[in-house]
Amino acid sequence: MNPSLSETTVSRHAMNINLLKILTKNRTFILIPLSKISSVTQLIRNGGVIALPTDTIYGVACSIDSAQALMRIQQLKGRSPNKPMAICVDKVSRIPHWCDTTSLPNGLLNDLLPGPVTVLLPRLNSNHCLDRPHLNPGVQMVGVRVPDHGFIQSLVSALSETEPNETTNDECISAGHPLVLTSANLSGNASALTIEEFSSIWPALDLIIDGGVISGTDPNDSSPPSARSGSTIVDLSQASKQLFRITRDGSALESTVKTLEQTYGMRWLKSNSNSPAS
Repeated sequence: MNPSLSETTVSRHAMNINLLKILTKNRTFILIPLSKISSVTQLIRNGGVIALPTDTIYGVACSIDSAQALMRIQQLKGRSPNKPMAICVDKVSRIPHWCDTTSLPNGLLNDLLPGPVTVLLPRLNSNHCLDRPHLNPGVQMVGVRVPDHGFIQSLVSALSETEPNETTNDECISAGHPLVLTSANLSGNASALTIEEFSSIWPALDLIIDGGVISGTDPNDSSPPSARSGSTIVDLSQASKQLFRITRDGSALESTVKTLEQTYGMRWLKSNSNSPAS
């Protein structure tokens, strides 16, 4: 008999796996095939809040559709409701369904993503199926991630599949079903490279996906600061003027700036702003 996923920790030992290792509250391990990932996606669709590894740090995530789950994340992190959060999609082709990408040079998003980068772009609310007023209300920009991580891509892809008997239009199907994603820590604390480092918020989570130590670093050693810096956040809202801003250096600053300046001839505007982050 399978355990309730709200009572489990899931262990992932590689980015691309065939089995999920489920640890129940009574410390019994059960292996289930990755093909059964629908159990996890159903939990998310039902308003669950999970922790999972990304290509940078551990994150906390929920369905973009659940205002209640989003509020739970804000509460468990002690995060201000006025601080925006990013969304996570499984592939670059989803991004134009959520953001205005018309001013971007061809190929730019594919040169940055998948990877440890969050792109900030004007949000789209024109289509009713894409309008989520509970997500970052009053904020006209949205941060989007496509992590370079096989498991999280598989999870969001499975979440984006149309449910049986679900009626929706082609635009909504193409847009997919993003996760809302932020860092797995109390607001203001250091980012987590292992699940043990955010144990203080475990009781508030419905499921934990254990991917081991992120980036192969030992948190007990003197890890470089970039190991905990999360994704590089780049504001591309002024791309039509050949301008970009870096609102968080993150772990891919050098490569991001090099791509934008050398490949696309863009200029770096060095100023700060409040940005959706993960």
